[in-house]
Amino acid sequence: MEWGQVITIIFGVAGFMGIFMFLINKRIDTLETALNKRLDTIEKRIDKLEDDIREMRQLLYRALGEPSSKK
Repeated sequence: MEWGQVITIIFGVAGFMGIFMFLINKRIDTLETALNKRLDTIEKRIDKLEDDIREMRQLLYRALGEPSSKK
């Protein structure tokens, strides 16, 4: 094999790997964006649940009276 062929093969493989890595990185970025959106949604839902639980606790305290601390 001549040097020209070796260099062509090396550049061909390097080009293929470069394109492959570019596509993988693009896919990872897309997944990261989607995951961040889902996590933000979940965080908002958890915050709403915490507020609802806090409100229910206050309503129960009003209805049943404050809990007495017994030891």
